[in-house]
Amino acid sequence: MANLDTRKKLIETTKRLLTDSTPLEALTARHISTAAGTNLAMINYCFKSKDELLKIAVDEIVAEEFNQHAHMDTPNMSAKEQLRELLLHVSHATIKYRDITKLSIPYLMMNEEISLPLDILPFIKTHFGSKKSDTECRVIAFQLVYTMQLIFYRADDFRKYSGIDVTKPLQLQDFLNSQLDLFLGDE
Repeated sequence: MANLDTRKKLIETTKRLLTDSTPLEALTARHISTAAGTNLAMINYCFKSKDELLKIAVDEIVAEEFNQHAHMDTPNMSAKEQLRELLLHVSHATIKYRDITKLSIPYLMMNEEISLPLDILPFIKTHFGSKKSDTECRVIAFQLVYTMQLIFYRADDFRKYSGIDVTKPLQLQDFLNSQLDLFLGDE
């Protein structure tokens, strides 16, 4: 039980430090453990490494941003419009925490179970109704999520390649609109 409390304390402290704009280079294991009031060795005991702790903290921050927006009441919006607003909100959070989300995206894409697309799948299924099968909707959700993750991870290279700077709000919005039109069709 004490280890679970310590684990939670380390995660919450790391999240607080990350959202308080502590520079990433200042987030040493020693800094985190001191701020949490724990022994330095507890990071490696509770997690495989400081990087795993950072990844978990970043995942929770982004998940909280997603959940905060996903449960908003938007009855007058189509499923596509709701999805656009949700993805725009999460995209802004991803950009806001860009330095730290860059740490977790490769791990999410290459090592985690494919689950993030499931978060947007209900919007896609509602949008298409019976026009697309469950499998087709799952593939579309996968394509949308993993395309966006890759673009955020390689934002500078994507800007050089396409001229689109997803760190700029209007360009991000235009890009997201084009992706939704591509995957969900024009309305």
